[in-house]
Amino acid sequence: MKTFVLDPVCGELIIWENAVAILSYHGSLHYFCSIRCRKRFQHAPSKFTQQIQVLSGVP
Repeated sequence: MKTFVLDPVCGELIIWENAVAILSYHGSLHYFCSIRCRKRFQHAPSKFTQQIQVLSGVP
């Protein structure tokens, strides 16, 4: 089973093992599809980081 991750810059779903770059920011790993996306993230990380609310289905 392949695990997909979301590139925070362009929104592309990628297989984590195929990520071109991986960065740690504030204790979280961020995966990128290209060097360009990584550079954009490094330039303004707060622009691309958001809290993602996980919907569990439990009230």
